[in-house]
Amino acid sequence: MKRNVLVFGLLTMMLLAACGGQSGTLTVHDAWARPAEQGQNSAVYFVIENPAAADTLQGVSSDVAEAVEMHRSVMADDGTMRMEHQMSVPVPAKGSLEFKPGGYHVMLINLKQPLAVGDTFQVVLHLQNAGDIPVEVTVHQP
Repeated sequence: MKRNVLVFGLLTMMLLAACGGQSGTLTVHDAWARPAEQGQNSAVYFVIENPAAADTLQGVSSDVAEAVEMHRSVMADDGTMRMEHQMSVPVPAKGSLEFKPGGYHVMLINLKQPLAVGDTFQVVLHLQNAGDIPVEVTVHQP
């Protein structure tokens, strides 16, 4: 009898775990960056497609810059655009999030190397649920 209860309990837990899992894999595409000289700043843009439950982008890292920050461009009351530092960015469930000029973007601050048109480099997106996702970025003009 105890064995049947234990087996039933284990089967129930497995079924519940299967229902709560992600229904797909988060993907990142169209990653590009603006060209810039060593010591300058650049920006990275991309699209995150999320077919699963909501997630949170908690940060981005890269070896090509001294610092990497997530920003959002917003219109100030005086009509000028300004950047706001973002500690995290929500990734909607069964949707997409676009990092683009004039919106969310990743700032590469104080580049350790020049970024010339045609170059590629890697950034790593750090997501709360999906984990770390390496992304290849291509440098090109906007």
